[in-house]
Amino acid sequence: MSLDRVEVTQEVLLAMLSHAHSTESEEVMGLLLGDMRDEPPSSGGGGFVCRVSLAFPQIRTDRRKDRVETSPEQMARCSAHAERLSRETGERVRVVGWYHSHPHITVLPSHVDVRTQAMYQLLDPGFVGLIVSTFNRDAASQAGTVQLTAFQSLPEGGEAGGGGGGPVGPLVRKEVAVAVVPSLTRLEKSFSDVRAVQSTLMIEETEVYQRALAVAAATMAAAGGSTGASPGSFLELTEVHHAGVYQAQMVRLVEASLRPTLTSLATLLNQQRTQQQQLEEQVRQLEARLARASGGCVAAGKAGLAAVDGEEAAVVAVGQ
Repeated sequence: MSLDRVEVTQEVLLAMLSHAHSTESEEVMGLLLGDMRDEPPSSGGGGFVCRVSLAFPQIRTDRRKDRVETSPEQMARCSAHAERLSRETGERVRVVGWYHSHPHITVLPSHVDVRTQAMYQLLDPGFVGLIVSTFNRDAASQAGTVQLTAFQSLPEGGEAGGGGGGPVGPLVRKEVAVAVVPSLTRLEKSFSDVRAVQSTLMIEETEVYQRALAVAAATMAAAGGSTGASPGSFLELTEVHHAGVYQAQMVRLVEASLRPTLTSLATLLNQQRTQQQQLEEQVRQLEARLARASGGCVAAGKAGLAAVDGEEAAVVAVGQ
């Protein structure tokens, strides 16, 4: 089942960009929720279309510069979340893809990305991968650029979901057209994924901080037990160091992710207020035109009634 087009809502794009810009030294990832449909050729576009309605950021189990990993438990939680949304909204929502970032490198998927995508397609042939390339700067203009691509994996010389070697044989990427579209449903307009990005980033940093404290405590306890020295002062100094690093990371997240997101939301709110004012002005103009038209009709009706009364009076006078 090969995709022909991917539709990404503006809110999903904002969530992915906010997540991707949270760090320029490591990749981040998340899952995509939405649905798929098969459009007939008569609709103008035609083909198999994936519509992404929500982004579901993942807590990374492996944080590296050139790869990112998550846990099967998080995939299960995301699937359960999609089922819950389906029941609550009455719309079909399921896991339809994944996204991850490429900081400072090309937007094209690596061989690891292509193979990971192929493994996902074993679960669902329509599964799609999105890559956001960030922190790139044009050498001439020094302008920052962001690139987005969608792809699937194909067996070399074969079709998606078919034979030709599968995920253990030679694989090639298939680029899928991407369109950023307005939100249509209440779920798509909820901004729940934008909020989830900030929560996920905070949870990640807190877990790293707590693991560091646990490792330091275990190391100091082992050292104290073997030498007989008191590890208390060393542990306190280590805790102060980790607390400082944790606070610095939280400040960096505010600067790199939270503040730009709030700025974008404020800009969007101002745009919506402007549109509201324009629509209210159009309503006032239409109501004024309707009032004038109604007034004209009333005046014409009164004139018509007066003419009829005059004719009836003339008829009565002639009869007399």
